[in-house]
Amino acid sequence: MDYELPELTETESLAQLEPPPDGSAGGNKQRLLVGIEDFYLSLQEEVIQDSTESGINISDAFFEHMTVRLESVGEIETADRAAFEISAGNKTIRIDGSSGDPRDSDGVLSVMICDMHTGDVPETINAQEAKRLFGHLANFILFAQNDTFRAKLDAGSQGSGLAETIAGAWHVVTKIKLILITNAIYSARTDAVPAGKINNIPVTYNIWDLSRFYRYESSGQAREDLVIDFRSYHNASSVPALAASRLGEELESYLMVIPGLQLAEIYDKWGARLLESNVRSFLQARGKVNQSIRDTIKNEPAMFFSYNNGLSATAESIEKELTPDGLRIVSARNLQIVNGGQTTASIHAAKRMSPESLEKVHVQMKLTVVPADRSDEVVPKISEYANSQNKVSAADFFSNHPFHIRIEEYSRRLLAPATEGTNRETKWFYERARGQYLVERAKRSDTERRRFDMDFPKAQFFTKTDLAKVVFSFRCKPDVVSKGAQKNFGEFSKE
Repeated sequence: MDYELPELTETESLAQLEPPPDGSAGGNKQRLLVGIEDFYLSLQEEVIQDSTESGINISDAFFEHMTVRLESVGEIETADRAAFEISAGNKTIRIDGSSGDPRDSDGVLSVMICDMHTGDVPETINAQEAKRLFGHLANFILFAQNDTFRAKLDAGSQGSGLAETIAGAWHVVTKIKLILITNAIYSARTDAVPAGKINNIPVTYNIWDLSRFYRYESSGQAREDLVIDFRSYHNASSVPALAASRLGEELESYLMVIPGLQLAEIYDKWGARLLESNVRSFLQARGKVNQSIRDTIKNEPAMFFSYNNGLSATAESIEKELTPDGLRIVSARNLQIVNGGQTTASIHAAKRMSPESLEKVHVQMKLTVVPADRSDEVVPKISEYANSQNKVSAADFFSNHPFHIRIEEYSRRLLAPATEGTNRETKWFYERARGQYLVERAKRSDTERRRFDMDFPKAQFFTKTDLAKVVFSFRCKPDVVSKGAQKNFGEFSKE
């Protein structure tokens, strides 16, 4: 095999988060530690409760509990459990699940391995341990392509089914994502890091540890922070731009021209996480590359800029530089493409099939800088107007749409029946925007928080994707529900 996992870096150890002995300049880090510890215990309690109530083992409950979060952030599209572990000689072959068939996800094979700890306090794992676990995943992918290995597996077992899927889809696989899910603390941010190749297919590794889950949960954002440094792609160059707003205006706007190869490489690394999470199902072009876009790239690449409408995008902040040739955009925080998913996916597909054709392709991009505190208000409007030619307006299904506001009002007003053995009626908590539940709970005093927990028990907390799953299950649509939270929500939104 030609697989070699590069050394992992450890840049910010847990010890560095602890306050200094004299107590100075460490308050924020101490609060971070306390918050992570509380989150760890809460997470453990929820997993145990899920295991008890559903009758599944704790490993399965942990997998389900954590992959729901990965779906919501756009790391994976769906999660299929496939627990498997054996030893072959001196190799451990292990996997815990995948994100479905690569043939349904633009050729991306995403596989997961879980590392659950059950102690009273969070543990830490180092680079050596992470590398060992990633090696187990790589072994499974390699052995899955071996006919003799697959023939020895129990027919109908989870491991056998996944191995057959990998072998059958290998000819379309263009990228492999190795994902480590753990409730331990890892010492560095590891996100889409290049990790060599498996049989000439590029590999990245991603670590979702306790601190990363905690940052995402406590941020109240619909997605995890994503920083695009344009100098890290294609010709290592920032992107030329023209300011389309004046100093002092409400929002900054820019017109940019980005090389096709640079855009393709950015999408190749980040994929669906570049597309506004609430409308991902509307903006992606999975397996449906537009014929005219493809023909232009192939036959008239120099005319692509003239023929194509380009992209509309937003970012929370940007880094600029002024050069002798004019203004350039260096990086963008939380860059999101709100219109142009078809164009982006088509250019990405062209990179695989005929990368030389992209040399002459340039794409215009309208970029609006929208601060985080105004994102929920402004981004849906940009998406709605940019997508106005579509039959279904993507923005209709953002969190501030009247439908979701009404459901939120019902949930706060309608009482749930008292549970057996009590006479206390409680309420539901519909979270139409990420982080509402945590924000509402956190802003109360200890006494008020206990009252809040009794009025809105965690078991009666539900989100937009939960609502979609319940409604479609009630309507007897298991074929849609089984596609995963995000795809199911997309279908639900169309109705």
